[in-house]
Amino acid sequence: MSMWQIQRAGVVISIHLKSKAAQEFLGPIVDGLHATQVSSVRDIQLVVDGEAGDWTLTDHEDNFERKLKLDGDLIYHFTDRIVFHVANNAKDVHCIHAAAVAYKDGVIVVPAHSGAGKSTFTTWLVANGFDYITDELILIDKDLKIDGIGRPIQIKANGIEAITPLLTNNNYARGNMANAVPVACLGGKIVEPGSNRLAAFVFPRFERDSGFSFAQLSSAEAGLNLMNNHVNARNLEDHGFRAMMGLIRTTPRHSLKYGGFADLPNDFAQQLKALCTDT
Repeated sequence: MSMWQIQRAGVVISIHLKSKAAQEFLGPIVDGLHATQVSSVRDIQLVVDGEAGDWTLTDHEDNFERKLKLDGDLIYHFTDRIVFHVANNAKDVHCIHAAAVAYKDGVIVVPAHSGAGKSTFTTWLVANGFDYITDELILIDKDLKIDGIGRPIQIKANGIEAITPLLTNNNYARGNMANAVPVACLGGKIVEPGSNRLAAFVFPRFERDSGFSFAQLSSAEAGLNLMNNHVNARNLEDHGFRAMMGLIRTTPRHSLKYGGFADLPNDFAQQLKALCTDT
């Protein structure tokens, strides 16, 4: 079947993988986004047609079209459109520009602006035994349950060398915008968070040759950082400020600065896993 629907936070996104090549290539990715196959839809938003080396991506709702040669660029733009529509239209959840991983029943949320090393750090977490939720957008509902857009991890061209030692294989999609790295390449798996609880916030900052620091943040500083990454605040009462500050005050919060994976202590993964299992 070529028709799919993704539902997140009351937002419905309809997808048509028009060509056989698009179905074969993007089908597993759409399935990983917990989409549902359907026989028909009223309005198709995203259409992918063509074949490897000659893809066409159309977003009818946003008057958007891209001709794409590289598989990684198709995945980047395709999943970016899904993230855009959810973040732009969700009105009952908090959409945070953040990565998220899980260990046992605890979730670590990693909010950061683009370029801070969020996705690169996520590859390290997955390679060190955490389950993958997302590297781009998390959704926090009124019951503090966490959902995410579980696309392949997007690693820019200048970052692929850093994660190469973590890869168990090289079956990732190359692109100019980003390389799309499935978590299977890191020995990991995508999980649907379900009833997992929020265990901690980690705010990363990559600075080459900076060394390592991992420190507790004040609620004021963490709250400011979180709100700076709150992407649908305009859709919420008081821009979601009171709810997010309440969450920050009751959740462990840390800043992380590092200049490369070699700076991370040998027991750092265990420290983070301990945050997930503390009650």
